Amino acid sequence: MNHTEITELLGAYALDAVDGDERVAIEDHLPGCARCRAEVAEHREVASLLAHEGGQAPEGVWQRIAGTLEAPPPDLRLAPVPPPSAPSADRVVARRWSPSRRTLGLVAAAAAVALVLLGGQIVRQGDRIDRLEVALEDPLTPALQAALDDPDASLLELGSADGGIELRGAITPDGVGYLRAGALPPLDAGRTYQLWGATGSELVSLGVLGADPGVVSFAADGYEGFAITEEDAPGVVAPTSEPLVSS
Repeated sequence: MNHTEITELLGAYALDAVDGDERVAIEDHLPGCARCRAEVAEHREVASLLAHEGGQAPEGVWQRIAGTLEAPPPDLRLAPVPPPSAPSADRVVARRWSPSRRTLGLVAAAAAVALVLLGGQIVRQGDRIDRLEVALEDPLTPALQAALDDPDASLLELGSADGGIELRGAITPDGVGYLRAGALPPLDAGRTYQLWGATGSELVSLGVLGADPGVVSFAADGYEGFAITEEDAPGVVAPTSEPLVSS
């Protein structure tokens, strides 16, 4: 299975609704894909919220509904056929259908179940919209949160020498780094932040972050430390200024 096919099954996988080869393929894929792990965690969180929505049903209500549904239907009795003549008003009234208490109870129970299901769908959609709004503001936010929640990930902290700026992130077991860089002050036009990885005494460029970065991702495997400098856009080969923050 390719990445797209696996992505389409993540919602069902989070609800334990995937079996066989598809489950094996997803579980083999997740350790190496932070985005998919974040989406599975999101699906499971939404399912957990829905499981705790609403109050408890009155004691014995579902047993009573089940007993009513399982009760045998009444004997079928056919009314006598009147002679072929114009029916009287009394006969017309007598033939009108009058719902029994049992029927009304079934209708009410069905309506209650429908309302519960509808309420759950509304909560699910509302929560999904909130999460989509966050993702639209910064698509890497869910992946960063998943990395921070991963017990096997390494926490990453970069700070300035005076302690005025602190950036927090994480490095996943497969070597992908995520960093929330929003605490950096916006730069003027023509300037950019640049991320560097340290290997011994050498600094290697890991990416140009722009003048007003949010959450960023980068290849973090094999570096002893990290630093961010302010440079001329669109970036430089080697740093020309002292690091603003470093780990």
